[in-house]
Amino acid sequence: MTSAQQPSKNEVEGPRIRNRQPGDVLVIGLLLVLTALPDAMVVPILEELLVVRYDVDPGLSHAFISINLVGGLCALPLLRVAMRRGRPILAVAIAAVADAALLAAMWLPIGFGPTILLRAVEGAADVMVFAVVFDLIGQAGRRRGAGLRFGFGAALLSMALGGGAILGGQLAGDSGSEDAARTVYLVGAAACLMAGIIAFACRNRLRRLEGIAAVSTEEESKPEPTQKAKAPLWPLMLMAGADRAAGGLLTGTLGLFLAEAVGLEPSLRGGLIGSVLLLMGLGAIPAGWISDRFGDLFVRAVGGVTFAIGLFVLPMAASDLSSLSATMLLLGVGGATLLPTSLALLDRLHGGLVGMGGFRAAGDIGFLLGVSVAGLLIHMLGDGEGSSFGYASVIAGFAIMHLCCTALVIPLLARHDRRSI
Repeated sequence: MTSAQQPSKNEVEGPRIRNRQPGDVLVIGLLLVLTALPDAMVVPILEELLVVRYDVDPGLSHAFISINLVGGLCALPLLRVAMRRGRPILAVAIAAVADAALLAAMWLPIGFGPTILLRAVEGAADVMVFAVVFDLIGQAGRRRGAGLRFGFGAALLSMALGGGAILGGQLAGDSGSEDAARTVYLVGAAACLMAGIIAFACRNRLRRLEGIAAVSTEEESKPEPTQKAKAPLWPLMLMAGADRAAGGLLTGTLGLFLAEAVGLEPSLRGGLIGSVLLLMGLGAIPAGWISDRFGDLFVRAVGGVTFAIGLFVLPMAASDLSSLSATMLLLGVGGATLLPTSLALLDRLHGGLVGMGGFRAAGDIGFLLGVSVAGLLIHMLGDGEGSSFGYASVIAGFAIMHLCCTALVIPLLARHDRRSI
């Protein structure tokens, strides 16, 4: 091939470069924050929203969280329709407005059963928004810069969820009254409605990315002789499930372990757990930048092993505060790599709205199973009460599970990765 026949750099990179604008990522990030805020606003005030308001058992109130996760599975067929029609931005606008309407309906005194039903449907809308927004993040620039973009997306998601939890508690106030607590529904509905309006108003700006997604889906479904076939989705879903299961352990069981087995004061417990979650959120940005330089799969492998080691040694380091702090730092550094590298791998090796939706649904189910299994095992190993042995065994078991997942998934994905380790 002569130099005149050589494809230009822009042609090699495809429409991702020719059509990008700096404002694209800003608009997509705003959509991400607005739609993620309502997810965590209800978590700290479940008692006021359900136990006090509808006089249900505290155990049943957890169905409000779990049914949202399971309901997200229903979004996958809808994502297939959106992908075939090539209108993901329109899907975001519709799903966000539907989310707003469902949240507003939950504000009404409709009873516990209808509230749970609406929550399940709201979970489907939530997964649709997540899938489209993160798919657009992948389409908004060069492939070799996807890690940094997904790092920013992961950091924004983490901060939005944390901010939503804080905002939910503030809206409920110290009185904990039903009327004050249920205002979170209206605030969440307003955020989703604003996201729907922004998505519709910016449809022309982001329509280029809709076309890119459709072209990429068609082209990647017919691999060229020099291009490896699309990776299967299940290893990426397994990765998402393992990460979120371990995340459920950190946000739920770890606090109980530090309180019951170690005996730390609430302020110290909160500082240690909060520092890990903050480091995982903000650390996603440099982790994404590093993965662009050294390869998503390599950074994912190193980060996954680091995270699993930190989780495994956590019970042994808990007796000494300095060792415990160092272990928390190790967990935060390793955990910061997980989401941005997973999303970058998903975008590059599989891609598409259904892939993003499946990734989100698998993560949600992993979180639900992680919290449930950890609680059940601790109850069984401690004869109904938490014990040092029970906590240590469960934490070590989750560490081994996560390490085995890394050992299984990395070689499978390496076969399809042109930038493999």
